Amino acid sequence: MFWDSPEINKTILIIPNYTFSPIEKDSFVDVIYQHIKSLDGIQWILPVPMNEGISKLNLPNVTQVQCNISGNKVWMRTLFPEDVIKLLKKNNYDYVYSHLTDWDICRYTNKPVIGYSHWWEMKECNGTSWLNYTLNLPHELINVLNYNVCYLNTHHQKRLVLDNAKEIFTDSIVSKLDSILEVMHLSVNKENIVEKPSEEFEKVIVFNHRTQKYKGWDRFVELIEKYRNHRTDFKVWAPLLDKPTEHSWIDSTKYPKEQYLQLLSKCAAGVQPKQTHAGWSVSATDCMMRGLPMLFEEQDCYYEIDENANTYKGYKVFEEKMDRLLDDVEYRMECGIKGIEASHRLTQNDGIKKLQKKFA
Repeated sequence: MFWDSPEINKTILIIPNYTFSPIEKDSFVDVIYQHIKSLDGIQWILPVPMNEGISKLNLPNVTQVQCNISGNKVWMRTLFPEDVIKLLKKNNYDYVYSHLTDWDICRYTNKPVIGYSHWWEMKECNGTSWLNYTLNLPHELINVLNYNVCYLNTHHQKRLVLDNAKEIFTDSIVSKLDSILEVMHLSVNKENIVEKPSEEFEKVIVFNHRTQKYKGWDRFVELIEKYRNHRTDFKVWAPLLDKPTEHSWIDSTKYPKEQYLQLLSKCAAGVQPKQTHAGWSVSATDCMMRGLPMLFEEQDCYYEIDENANTYKGYKVFEEKMDRLLDDVEYRMECGIKGIEASHRLTQNDGIKKLQKKFA
């Protein structure tokens, strides 16, 4: 526990949002694991896809229920499985903890719903396609109107959501949404924070985010292609890359979580481009807590992760700062130390306290 508190003695049904396969490596699993481990006195019910389970969540107070549930990030938002509706109708729980605002949960339960959405289908981050002809944001926000509270990742993200809402709803509805939506910054696991950056490192630039457009992968590759016209004495490690690449200098080797964290410490720098959804970046905090300096593309949400974030705007600044991170050991150490200090501050985030009060 992060603080002294009485046991809650409640049962909570989680509505998951699986968007990565295998689901063991989905960032949702890491987030919900931290919440489960940090809150005493709660029995958790977790729907999982058929013939799958999450070994990390094989805990005495977690019941995993196999459901005909998708792990595809588009189908997850558009298909509300009958198996999950049946779980909602059982009424054998005290609260619903929903990570998927797209589903009309309150239609099937009268229990209080606490939401936490890491992704909102806004015009900035999700265009229409053959899979998804319209955006789900109006449905998401209508559903949220029935929640007790719905947390989101950053103040920047909340501003974007409300700006989108103003184009759809009346002022009174937007005002109500403003009162329901609440920012909850994620924390980091203090046990994973190193004492100091490694003095020995290889010239490897890390992109440990999902290799999707909304995470800035395309812009990152273009940036590095240009940088390689300047110098070629480095490689890129993109452990979540799941497609073939034409570039021999991109390594997509995948490792177990513990080894992955250890290897981050031995790289030169991490890069975090702009994210169109203006959310949190667990992958960036992975780097920071391992003493790996992060270079963020200028964006408001990153200053919520690290108020002293090392940022770039445009190629010229990127080249200057990356050259220093690759060549100047003292500068790299200084940046790594600042990331470690920021990680310690993130351990003080009060998200778990907020949840404890809501579930009490």
